[in-house]
Amino acid sequence: MNPTDRIERTIERLHLTTRAETDKRILDDAFTALEKSAQKQPPHVGRSAGRRTLRIRIAELTAIAAVILVAFALFFGTRTTKAVTLSEIYEALGKVENVCIADFQAPANEPTQTEWISQTMNIDVIRSGERFVLWDIPNKVQMIKYLSSDAVQTEAISEEMLAKVEQAAGRRFGLVPFSDISHISDAQWIRVEDLQIETTMSGTKVYDLTWTERNTTFGAIRLRKWRVFVDAGTKLPERVEWYSKFEPEGEYKFETFSVVTYPNESQIKVLIRNAFGSALRQPGDPEYIGTPQPD
Repeated sequence: MNPTDRIERTIERLHLTTRAETDKRILDDAFTALEKSAQKQPPHVGRSAGRRTLRIRIAELTAIAAVILVAFALFFGTRTTKAVTLSEIYEALGKVENVCIADFQAPANEPTQTEWISQTMNIDVIRSGERFVLWDIPNKVQMIKYLSSDAVQTEAISEEMLAKVEQAAGRRFGLVPFSDISHISDAQWIRVEDLQIETTMSGTKVYDLTWTERNTTFGAIRLRKWRVFVDAGTKLPERVEWYSKFEPEGEYKFETFSVVTYPNESQIKVLIRNAFGSALRQPGDPEYIGTPQPD
């Protein structure tokens, strides 16, 4: 394989694409350089020698252009593929104010439960089928509403239940396997570089956290895997998957997954008004954004 072929193969592997305007500019610059070079040739140089010179200069310019493209690709590729750490995900989730989590039993495409949590309003809304439950922490009440009925049931929340609800929200909304990153030991964090897996959530980076879970009561050992599809910019999960297996040589079983979005406070207020009756709606409310669905 000659040097030109090797350069072409290298560029192909980089999957570089350019716009038509860019291609035209590169060609125009190359022809301008060739014309200037030809004008510098002495009058006595024959036609054959001139052609050889042009071929040599075209090859040189092609090689230089290829090197420049490779350098740019490597430079920008390095900048955009910086690994996301587990601590960055924990830190990003710790700053989230509002979240919507749709839970699924693999491989179903309909959520078993959808939950909206607002840290700013200190409320939790859960939808399971046709049933909505609103946990109003500041007022210490629980509201229950069925879509098939206009009636709204209101109950007081016990202090014990309040503590459980607040504790669940404190665990990064239940999206991570450990409440505190310092509790993680003997675990492995790796990047999953599989194009087929990455297309599950377009534009995300995929990582696996694997660890061993021991049952101190029965002595059973289970191997666990937590797969996260993370936005490389915000460091926030857009999808999390849970796997387990009991035999080291066995295949992981895909158990459950969650699709995650991050609505604002206004959107959650509209959801509550829509779910709990027209009497709660106010003029000029923004439109409600629906439950996320898996790709």
